[in-house]
Parts: sequence; structure tokens; C-alpha cells
Amino acid sequence: MGDDVAGLLAEVFGQQIQLRAYGAADRPRYNRAPLHLLSVQALDSLRRHLPGSAVDARRFRPNLLVDLPHLGGDIPEYALLGQEFTLGGLRLRGTVPCGRCGFTTLPAGELPQDPDILRALVRQYERNFGIYCDVLDEGGIEPGATLRVKAQPTRVVIVGGGQAGATAARALRRLGHAGPIWILAEERHLPYERPPLSKSAAPGAPILSSDEAARTRIEMDLGNAAAALDLRARQVETAEGEILPYDRLILATGGRARRLPGLDRGHGRVHSLRLREDAERLWRVLRPGARLFIQGGGWIGMELAAAARMAGAEVDLFLRGDRLAPRVLPGIVAEALARMHCAHGVRLHVKAEPRFQEHADHIACRNGGQDLVADHLLVAIGMRANDGIARRAGLDCDDGIVTDDGGATRDPAVFAIGDVARPPAGRIESWQNAEAQAEAVARQILGLAPAPPAPPRFWSEQFGRRLQIVGRPSPAAPLVAEAEDFWDFGDFAIGIDQPEQIHRVARRVSDAPAASARPAPAAQVQRSRHRLCASADLVEGALLRIAHPAHGPLCATRQNGRVHVTDDRCPHAVASLSEGFVDGGRLICPLHFAEFDLTDGSPHHAPEGCGGLMIHPATERDGQILVDLPD
Repeated sequence: MGDDVAGLLAEVFGQQIQLRAYGAADRPRYNRAPLHLLSVQALDSLRRHLPGSAVDARRFRPNLLVDLPHLGGDIPEYALLGQEFTLGGLRLRGTVPCGRCGFTTLPAGELPQDPDILRALVRQYERNFGIYCDVLDEGGIEPGATLRVKAQPTRVVIVGGGQAGATAARALRRLGHAGPIWILAEERHLPYERPPLSKSAAPGAPILSSDEAARTRIEMDLGNAAAALDLRARQVETAEGEILPYDRLILATGGRARRLPGLDRGHGRVHSLRLREDAERLWRVLRPGARLFIQGGGWIGMELAAAARMAGAEVDLFLRGDRLAPRVLPGIVAEALARMHCAHGVRLHVKAEPRFQEHADHIACRNGGQDLVADHLLVAIGMRANDGIARRAGLDCDDGIVTDDGGATRDPAVFAIGDVARPPAGRIESWQNAEAQAEAVARQILGLAPAPPAPPRFWSEQFGRRLQIVGRPSPAAPLVAEAEDFWDFGDFAIGIDQPEQIHRVARRVSDAPAASARPAPAAQVQRSRHRLCASADLVEGALLRIAHPAHGPLCATRQNGRVHVTDDRCPHAVASLSEGFVDGGRLICPLHFAEFDLTDGSPHHAPEGCGGLMIHPATERDGQILVDLPD
């Protein structure tokens, strides 16, 4: 060390200093290029925490001080972790957050000693401030140089393999996302429809099949739950210990059934209904002569009560309030449903406070002064959001992950959809809402304009009848108009087997434009001719379901003398089109009221991305209707 350098060091430190090489000659001091990048936004964030301190970049000795107004967040440079970017002639990659030590508290020039600086870094920033960067290409740099991030495919990780998560993955691909998509699912099953679980043991058709996932390059990790979420590092840790980095994260973890504390003693007689396994266990015991208690008069309770009675079981349905679905349905509709249940033999207990006990061979119930006995008990008292992973990571939660109307959380890289999301208007636990939120978040991630708003829709099947709601119901809403099994409340309407009336209200309150998707032209498909039915079987204006042994269910109708035939399944929903109706030359889906032209199958007023119907050419000859079906 030269005398000049030794003298300068002695001046700075107030004593003689010796400099020695660090370790062996071949031992590097750093295992990364020691370039410390710090943003002016991070400094501003620290000043907000320490308004009385002299927060100055010189305390932290950054190599690069940059202005990152376009990245957002208190420490926007964290968005550069794992990313390649250029700054002047330098090509860099963000590696890890930069740890700071006690040097930050020492006096520097006119800056006084301040131990609060380090305390704030420990408490607020986990002792990190700024990031380290690897130098990929050397080059010059001038003040005012622009930082440019290398464009890379965005990696989207979806936590949750239910309807919302799978629909979001499909929407991202359909809307043009080219980057990796990874679904991390706790359940071992392929994503499936949940509404059928309260109607039969079999789940709905897979929302995302293995073939489609492989074809569209969607990775599905089934049976591997997410264990932890690191918002700063932008990574998810799985139950198996794997680390999944993400650029955008969609939390679609759904919910779990609420339980009655201290009730389940392990005899297998207390049930809830949320998962496929729940339905399989419950439906094994629903048989003629069995007796079932149901606690809860919401949709699950009502649908299972109806399904159990139709299976021949005896049912007691206990309501804590004075009517069915009191938080959703106006009294006049709840009364109509109560009459329907009572007419089918369901024993309703209103304002009930039952006390259940599980025994090895029965369920005992004390309700008021009455003692009752059943074989099994279904607890259907709602759900709790699976927001634990978000809560532990520091996201805002309130029995659900707090989001804006578009599904965004307070972390700009994280979104929440489905039953776990808590938007400003409150959670809507419905099939359509999961679909709509998935579409909205996919569009937001891709920077696309939002889809036109559509009114909420909901349906429930009970005793072979279909209740439908369009709009957002309110129990206290005044009745505007009424017809048989139809109630119009202005902003919403409810009908039982009244799809035409509901459709008219949906048109009144909906601004959704027609979808543009069209089916494949019939001429491109190889077909063979088959007998469909006798001409006399298809009367004018009727919709007829015909189970074709080779092709599957078909829907046929005669309109103005002409025969039209298509598949008896809506391309968007698990709905039988033969249960719908025809209006103005269009076949109307009975669930979501998508309209399909009977001539070419094109969709109108349909959900975003809904495909068209395949129209099968039909002819009449010698009193028979013949149809040309794909080979």
C-alpha cells in the first residue's frame, strides 16, 4: 500500500490503517458482481417511515441510483429480480435483495449518526434495501440513462385447480398469452364442475382435460398444495418444497365448508359438501328409507334436501331463521320454495336451534322439546374462504382476499378470483361469477380492455324444477310485477321454470354485445345419414331431446315447418338446450341465455369466448326425419 493511500485512510479513520488481501488469492470476495441498485422511490418510502431522519442515498452506498416511476410499489426495483435489463451500455440482471448493515447508521459527511435507519430497515424491509445486480455485458453509463427491461414471456402461476383457476388458465391462452402457465392444485382430480355435486355423486365434466392442457401448454401440478407465498421474491413454495417463481399470481383457492364445533366424532355420519369426495361419501348413504338431517337452508341445503327426497330418503331441514335463504331471497320467493319442499315431503323446522350428537349408529337431535333421530347429518351453513396463504404473506384479507372490482389485490402482481376473492360489492358464490372473474383477471394481466359487463345470473335445480335469478337479489326489494312462478323486482328477477320471462329481464338489464365466434362450416365435416325420428314426433315449435346411440344426445325442433337439429349441449355451460326455447329464429340456452342461430349456429348475447353450435343438416322423407351426423 502506498504512503499516499495510507495517509488518506488515516485521515478518514483517525488512526493508522493496514489493508490486507481477503483470504487466499483465488478466493473471491463476492460470489456476485457487487453492483447495488437503489431507487429514489425506495428512499421516498423510507422517508415516510422516518420523517424525522436524514434519509440520503449516501448512507446506503449504492452503485446505481435510478428513478423507476413506471414499476410501482414501495421498492420498485424488486420487480427487476430475475429480469434482464439495460442501463446505458450495461446489460444487467437483478439477482437478490441487497442486505444492509450497521454502516447505514454511521455519520457520513454532514449526515448524523442515526440508529433509527437500521431499525426501520429491519422492521419494514427485512434488513434489505435495493437489489444486487449481475453484470451480463460491460459498458459505459451516463447520468440520465434510461433503464429498459428486456421483454420476456410473463410467467403466470395459478394457485387453485377449481373452476375459477382452470377457467383463468384457458382464458389466458384464448386471449393470446404466450408465456408459461402453471396451475398448482391441492385436489388430485382434474378441474371439475362443482354445481352437479349436490345433484348426483358424479362431478361435472372436466373444465380442463389432460389433452387440452397438453395442447395449450398449461402445466397442472395436481395434489400438490401451495404452502407459502413470498411477495417480495415473487415465488410460491409448494407442500413438496418446490419453489415456483411467478411474474403474475392468481389466487383461486376457493373455500372450505363451515362446521359445527365439537360434533364430528369420527363415525362417518356427519357430512359437508364441498369436494368430490364429500359428494361420493354422502351419495353412498342416500337411499330409500334412510333419514337425513340437514342444518342450513341455503342453496346446498335446499338442493340436497330435494335430491335426498327424490332418492327416497326422509329429510328434516333445520333453519335458524324464519325462511329459506334469508340473506338472498325476498320473502315471497322463499315462501314459494318452502311450499314446494313441504309438498315433496321435506319437514321444515324454522327458527330452530337444534343440538346434534353423533353416535356410532345414529344422529340424535334435540330441537326445542322434541327428540329426533336420523342416520346422517349434512352441515350446510356456508363456507370460509381459504385465504390463509394470502393472510400469512401479508395481503389484506377479510374472510376472503380483499380485491378491487377487477380482482387485483394491493400487490400489483397478485390477483384473487372465485370464492376466495372479496371485491367491494361482496363475494358472489356462483358458477357464473367464477367464470366472469377469471375472464376479467386474464384480460387485466394481458392489458386488454375489460369485457362488457353482464348481469349476474344464478340457477338452482330442485325436485326437477329450475329456479333462475338474473341480477343481484336483495331480500328487502319491493316487488314490481308478478306472474305464475315469476317475480320481477326491477333490478333483478326470479323465476321457477320461466326461462322466457328471465330471458326478457336479462335483455333489459344487459349491455353485453354479441360474441363473434362461429362454428366450423358443415361442409368441412365428413357426415353419414341416420334416422332421427318419425316426422309426427316433432311438432311445430317444440324442442325434442333424442338420445342417438352413436352420436349422443341431440336437440331437434320444427320452426315454420323446417326441421333444425343440433347437439343437445350448450357450448359454454353444462345445459341441455332441449330445456330452453326458441325466440326469433334463435335457440336460447336455459341457463345463461346465450342465443344460437338455428341456421348457422352462430352465438349471440353469449359469454366471451363461447363457440357456436354445430348444426346438423336434416331432411324429411317418407314420414321420417333423417339427419347427417359427423363420422
